[in-house]
Amino acid sequence: MELRTNQKIDLRDGGSATVVKVLGRGGQGIVYLVEVNGKRMALKWYLKPLTEAFSRNLEYNVFHGAPSDAFLWPEHLTVKDEEGCCGYIMRLRPEGYYEFGNFLLAKVRFGSFRAMLSAAMKICEGFRMLHLSGFSYQDLNDGNFFINPDTGDVLICDNDNVCAQGQTTGILGKARYMAPEVVTGGTPDKLSDRFSLSVMLFLLFFGSHPFEGKWVAGCPCMTEEFEKKCYGTDLVFIYDRDDPKNRPVKGIHSNVILLWPAFPRVLKDAFVGEFSQERLRNPHSRMLESKWQDVIARARDEIVTCPHCGGETFADPAEGTVRCVECSDEIDIRNTLALAGGRNIPLLPGSQVFLDRDDRPEAEAVEEGGHLWLHNISDNAWTAIDTQGRKKSVAPGGRMPVKAGIKAEFPAGGAVYKGEIRNR
Repeated sequence: MELRTNQKIDLRDGGSATVVKVLGRGGQGIVYLVEVNGKRMALKWYLKPLTEAFSRNLEYNVFHGAPSDAFLWPEHLTVKDEEGCCGYIMRLRPEGYYEFGNFLLAKVRFGSFRAMLSAAMKICEGFRMLHLSGFSYQDLNDGNFFINPDTGDVLICDNDNVCAQGQTTGILGKARYMAPEVVTGGTPDKLSDRFSLSVMLFLLFFGSHPFEGKWVAGCPCMTEEFEKKCYGTDLVFIYDRDDPKNRPVKGIHSNVILLWPAFPRVLKDAFVGEFSQERLRNPHSRMLESKWQDVIARARDEIVTCPHCGGETFADPAEGTVRCVECSDEIDIRNTLALAGGRNIPLLPGSQVFLDRDDRPEAEAVEEGGHLWLHNISDNAWTAIDTQGRKKSVAPGGRMPVKAGIKAEFPAGGAVYKGEIRNR
């Protein structure tokens, strides 16, 4: 039964929710704006009675709470109505967040590559925390995220199918996002989540599905039999190293054809490895969320601002120069900051330095008086060490020159990151 404006719905843990208006409709039910104790929240109301297993799972999730603030998690359950229907209360999505599908349809665009990579980092962090909390999502698809295109902040929704690892509500997932072992009859778990996560990341970056190329486009009709082959038994990555049968088709898969060359090798190599036949067939070999975060951090290191047009471009420091993807002018990558672990960050005006997976930059390169400086935009003082070994503290708001041979120590999160300015 649908709810009426101003109708009060009792909550199982006491109190009630007052219906304000409809926010959206889906296959399972309706999402309403409600007021709970003077606070505006969202109510997902199921139009049919829940199974006993599904209801128990919701109760379990409410009791244990959200893995992190990234989840619009069930917080309260309602009392059943006379038809046996009920729902759950969750936080309301703030203004400025858009459904992931709007990005795929180019109705909404990220404000920058940094915002896009930040969104990817936060999606990975959300699922890292989910799995560490003992849950698996089991139905990861393009309808599960709200993203702020300017900041890259992410909210994860539709958490009613989330189960404790090893449990299931019987929901297998959405076609095109399910892991091959689930397509062919297996049960979803955190390992299948990791496959779906990789698909979502590929869609985020390239706007195309990683397994939909020439071979899939040539299917006369996507019957259940073809779907099982294309996404289960015979799936082939569009850039598979060994099998070219499913390459992107010009005029059909335009997004990935345009964007694949623009992204850094470290990111592309990660997808080629993750979607290799070996990892597709061996779920235990799939990348952990933290490993994806490391790859995304390395890709973020390579973002530079073109000095000619102000556009963003990924620049491999090993190349020395790069062509701007916006204006095609050549960008000279002369100065870099070398950090432990093989990280080498190009330093041009506007370049930012992040430490590890942190979402807040430690430093920003600025040009003043004809010289390039590394500006401390963190809350911690650095130690700069000149070529004679003399040390100087660089307080927050201070700066150090970008000159070859100068070393720096950046304290963050209980660790000290060591770097050195290099000039080719």
